[in-house]
Amino acid sequence: MSQSAQNIVPGEKLNSNGVFMFELKDLTDDNDFNASDYRLNPREFFEKRRTSKRPYVYDLRSSDAHELENIPGSHNLPIEHFETSIYQMPFTGDILLYGGEDGEVLIAAQILCDNGFDSFGYTDSFEALFSSADNTFLTITGTATKQLVELLKNSDAQAGVQIVIEPTSPLKANYRLELVDSSLEGSIQFTVNGIKIFSERKTASYLEGTIIEINEEGELEPRNPHLSISKLSGSLEDQIKLMLDEQVNPMLASHGGNVMLEGIKDSTAYVRFGGGCQGCSMIDTTVKQGVEVMLKEAIPDLAGVYDVTDHSEGESPFFTG
Repeated sequence: MSQSAQNIVPGEKLNSNGVFMFELKDLTDDNDFNASDYRLNPREFFEKRRTSKRPYVYDLRSSDAHELENIPGSHNLPIEHFETSIYQMPFTGDILLYGGEDGEVLIAAQILCDNGFDSFGYTDSFEALFSSADNTFLTITGTATKQLVELLKNSDAQAGVQIVIEPTSPLKANYRLELVDSSLEGSIQFTVNGIKIFSERKTASYLEGTIIEINEEGELEPRNPHLSISKLSGSLEDQIKLMLDEQVNPMLASHGGNVMLEGIKDSTAYVRFGGGCQGCSMIDTTVKQGVEVMLKEAIPDLAGVYDVTDHSEGESPFFTG
């Protein structure tokens, strides 16, 4: 689905993060809003966030509530500021909304619909996202089930299996399994194939879609088809491209930016930024404290990262040459 082009007001622009935005006005008098058309249950919400090429998640709760606990990568936009911020909504991608228990999502969904948006969805509340996590979030293959049952039978772990998720970015994480004799306080708990599964509440947004299987080495392995970090292998170029695709670009995409590898010389990567990153006033920080740190930590053979982008060009350049 895409946002309705008929509601675009002339004068398209970039926001402060360089994301292509547009200002809207309601041109439809007979725009009937049916809330159920946009409602997502928790599994559907997390699945959309996991599989969408450009997910934009908005937390409609107060800034205090957002700071206390939130979905990684979500943008805090309290409902009282939502309507006045409608022009900042992204032109492309999937908008996902969650809020508190006071029906904020219905108000925001109505506003989006009235302004011609159709590529969005909402879930009932932030709390519902976690309290409704169940065995539909996880798949355990038959061979993995047999091995887990055998391991639990021959160990002191009486409680079950803990899925340990270690996020590296809002949409990427490392996954591993631990046999546990007791559950962590506040853990999400459910049963799959007769096996008790535990996962920390704070990483629940990475749980949906996870598969526990036997890998090529014959070992138990939890993975998520879209969120797991692939093992780095191959040439230096192959490793850098994989890191950019899986970890760096998903983060830059939330600001409308991207980066690609131009070449390698003397173990130094030469990269070129595009979209909202081209001409951005914070590009030096992005390169040295963001991209370079991530790449060098994952790829020890990498000597450094050099930006070859012409930042005087682009849609909204900070540098003018």
